[in-house]
Amino acid sequence: MSDAIMDILRDIGSRGLPTLAIVLVALWIGKLINDLLTRYKLDEELTAKNNASVGVAMAGYYIGLAIAISGVVMGPESDTLGKDVLGVAIYSLISIVLLNVSAFINDKLILYRFNNESELVNDQNSGTGATMAGSYLATGLIVNAAVSGEVAGGWWKGLLACLIFFALGQVVLVIAGLWYQRITSYDIHKVIGEDNNVAAGIGFGGFLFAMGYVVRAAMTGASVSWSADLVSFALYVVVALILLTITQAITDKVFLPKAKISDEIGNQGNIAAAVIVAAIYASVAFLIVSAV
Repeated sequence: MSDAIMDILRDIGSRGLPTLAIVLVALWIGKLINDLLTRYKLDEELTAKNNASVGVAMAGYYIGLAIAISGVVMGPESDTLGKDVLGVAIYSLISIVLLNVSAFINDKLILYRFNNESELVNDQNSGTGATMAGSYLATGLIVNAAVSGEVAGGWWKGLLACLIFFALGQVVLVIAGLWYQRITSYDIHKVIGEDNNVAAGIGFGGFLFAMGYVVRAAMTGASVSWSADLVSFALYVVVALILLTITQAITDKVFLPKAKISDEIGNQGNIAAAVIVAAIYASVAFLIVSAV
């Protein structure tokens, strides 16, 4: 028993603590890069302006970054501690870059009718912040899967595979975002962008998170061949979209017998109903991954 405890403590000291230090530094670098790429300063928005919308978005950003980096930490170990530390450091920086790319994609292709940054800063729109948080979490899950596998043939093949998986995941998130707008009874852009509807943003962010969780599962597992893997990946995504669509229809009619959830979220801005919907989306995603 004592030997097992000593082995655990030795592993924590030799690999755990250096990795934790790198992750904390990566979160700090992620903050600095976010400050460089945005017109606002995070410290000012959070302390001087008490801007909850920026806080919600950045919470998703930090958690998404941690999820992404954990893919490297949980991946196959190298033969030396130095290689492990270097790998975590490099892919932490790559994860930061990819998360910021996902923010750009969200702005241009998912919430494309308005400027996300302007909504966060000028309007303090927490609906936009919630949607962005869901997108960051989904992207973190996708990057987690992309960096956690072992690819033979050199570091550049591993990096290429990571970028390909990221691109596929972002395509799926864009498709999922467009599909969500088609299956909802209210105009997503209007209620979030014009009405500052926080509930609608929570529901949308929950849907994106659910898709990101499914996409991560579709990317993991033993690889057969690129063609077979892509077919399997596509089928996984299609099944998830169908089941989540059915879930939304059932939820809208069953969970609030005296009212439609879509009306409560889109017209009434009912945050409690939106949280329930987001939780249901996540629950269905967990069940899909467990069952398929």
